[in-house]
Amino acid sequence: GGYPHCDGKTGCAILPFRNDRRITVGSRKARPIALAVSPDGTTIACLLETRAVALCDPSAREPHTSMSTNKRPEDVTFVARPEGDPVLRLDVTRDDESAGEGEFLPKAMRSSLAREQAIFDMPEGRAIVGRDGPAAIRLKRDLGEREFFTLVNLLRACLAWRLPGRGGMLLHAAGLIVERRAFLLTGPEDSGKSTWARAGEEGGARVLSDDQVLDDGAGERLEALGSPFRSTHEPLSGPGRWPLAGILFPAHGSPPALAPVESLLAAARLTANLSFIAEGVGRDERIDALIARVTGEIDCAELTFAPEPSFLALLRSWPA
Repeated sequence: GGYPHCDGKTGCAILPFRNDRRITVGSRKARPIALAVSPDGTTIACLLETRAVALCDPSAREPHTSMSTNKRPEDVTFVARPEGDPVLRLDVTRDDESAGEGEFLPKAMRSSLAREQAIFDMPEGRAIVGRDGPAAIRLKRDLGEREFFTLVNLLRACLAWRLPGRGGMLLHAAGLIVERRAFLLTGPEDSGKSTWARAGEEGGARVLSDDQVLDDGAGERLEALGSPFRSTHEPLSGPGRWPLAGILFPAHGSPPALAPVESLLAAARLTANLSFIAEGVGRDERIDALIARVTGEIDCAELTFAPEPSFLALLRSWPA
């Protein structure tokens, strides 16, 4: 419904929730994924925090996904600050160059992935991220509303490149929670991910996302996390961490059916849907190890489904 009002003097946002809540995802059994954002302007901070409000949980003590900024703690007391170093710290600055007028085009991003460093370029700014240490994002001036969306897009790209180091990934997929287990349907645009998510919700499943799912591999098994990242489904799923039970590839038809997928084909289809880092396969051992682990530990299948929830019976009977 639009942006929050940000006080230009203090940087405090007028937000529709109590200020004693904390952004948090999941339980306390694994090291959290933390994003520490140090922006060059309070508007960016306010907007990031507002986007992450879906993850507020006043009862949780430690987060699995956290976003914090360099504002005074009393200004953002709902933001949890996990112990230990964040998985990704961003240093955000503004360039002297003006972006000028234009439409925000996320697909205009270009990437250069090397073994020790990745560079992500957009018309509105650039991100440079290494295997360790902070990522640096430089935004051009005069972006207007594009500033927030550019920052979030570059943030996701940096996180996607950093996650394989802990066995995780940002996957172009829809996610459903069915009886406390996560199932992901991965595929390109217009492959039916949003339709599948809506149908699952109609049948009583919980929608994790209908576009991108954050998966963590720091523990003994892969888990899908709630996150404030891209999803057209509203409201966002909120806090949560669920064991990843299966990865599905879409086929359309009726009645619903599951068909096995050979590991090599599963690896190829999974690779094609890794957000931001697919071109690193074969050049970055972390990404290669990630693909091998996912296809080795997680059952993959082709799911035939129609735009109604009858396919959920297949997921409910999925082997433990």
